Amino acid sequence: MRPKHPYRKVSSEEKDGNAPFKMIGSIIKSSLALTAISWSSYSPISTAIDSHNTPPPSPSNFFEISASNITSSYEQRWSGAKLKQWAIKKINFSIPKEQEICFTHVGKAGGSTLGCSLGFSLHCHDDGVGVGGDDASIQMENHTSSSLLAKLTTHIFHKDVYNCDDDAGYILFVVRDPIARALSAFNYDKPDEYDFLHSPDWAKRKAHFYSDCPFYQMEDFVQNGLREEGDSPDRCKRWAKKSIQGINTHNHQSPDHWYFNYQYYLEAIPSDSKILTIRNEHIEQDIRSIENLFECHEQERLALAKSANVGSDQDRSLYLSDESISILCQALCNEIQFYKKILHGAINMSQDQLRVSLMELEAKCPHELLMNAWV
Repeated sequence: MRPKHPYRKVSSEEKDGNAPFKMIGSIIKSSLALTAISWSSYSPISTAIDSHNTPPPSPSNFFEISASNITSSYEQRWSGAKLKQWAIKKINFSIPKEQEICFTHVGKAGGSTLGCSLGFSLHCHDDGVGVGGDDASIQMENHTSSSLLAKLTTHIFHKDVYNCDDDAGYILFVVRDPIARALSAFNYDKPDEYDFLHSPDWAKRKAHFYSDCPFYQMEDFVQNGLREEGDSPDRCKRWAKKSIQGINTHNHQSPDHWYFNYQYYLEAIPSDSKILTIRNEHIEQDIRSIENLFECHEQERLALAKSANVGSDQDRSLYLSDESISILCQALCNEIQFYKKILHGAINMSQDQLRVSLMELEAKCPHELLMNAWV
C-alpha cells in the first residue's frame, strides 16, 4: 500500500490502496454552510506580515558541506519507500531548519516552470516519464548555485509525494485561477496518439473519461456533465461532479490534478505553516516579493528556467462559454474558497496584490468570491 503522509484525510471510498484518498468537504449546499461576506471583512494581509517574527534568511547563514542529496523526510517517515528521482535535490551548503522552504507543487498551476528553476527535475527537458535527463541536472546545479530562493527551497510536495519536513520554516505554494487550472488539467490528461504509442496502459485508462461519456472537450464536459439539463446519462453526471470536485479518481480515469486540488495540499501541511505564494498570473512579481522579504541581493535573484511540461492546446480545447464558466464556478465553489485561503495566508502578498487576484476572480466567479467556506 502506498504510504500516506500524516495529515492525509482518508476517505471511506478507498478500496484498492493504489492511490491516496482524502475526505473532501461536501460541496452540497446543505453541508457547506457558506456565509456571504464583503471584501472589507478580510483581515489585512499586512497584519500577517507584521506578526511574522522569524528573521528573513541571509546568505551568511549558509556554510559549505560536501555535495550530497538532501535528507528525505518521505523515506524516513515510510520505511522502504523510495523518493522519486525528480524530488531529489543535491546541494553543497547547509541551511538552518527555520529558514528552509518546502515547495508545494500544485499541478497545472505553473509548478513545473518554477520547480525547474528551484532545482527540482520534474518535467525539465522531459524524458516522457516526468524526469529530466543530463540537461535537467545541469540546469538544477546552475540555479542552485546562484539563486537565494533556490538555495532555501530544499524539499518538494507534489501529488502523493509529501517530502516536506513538518518543522520547515516556510511552505511555498504556486497557484493559478481555479477555472484556468481545471481547464488545463482536463486537457493535460486527455490522451493523444503519442500517449497511445508510448504509454498505452495509461492512455487506455484515461480514454474512458473522455469517450465513455460525451466529455470530448472541456466545454462538452461542462455542458453535458455538469449542466442539469446536460445531454448525458445520470452516471456520467455523477462522474463529472465527483471528478471536478476532487471527491475520487474513479480508478484513476479522471484528471489527476482535479483530485490533487488546493484543499488536498492545504490540508496536508501543518496548520501553523508560514505560507509563501506565487501566482501563475503574476509569477515574476511574486518571486520578487519573496526575494525582497528575504532581503535578497540583486545577484541572487531567481532566473526562470524552461519547462518541457507545456500542453498543445488548440483553440477549441481552450474555449469555455460564459454559461460554462458560471457552471464551473458553482461546481468549484469549495476549491475557490481554498484558493482564496492560500492567497489570504501568504506572508509575501500585500493587500494590493491580494485585491488584484480577487478582482480577477470576480470577473469569472462573482458569487463564489463573496463566499467563505472555512471556519
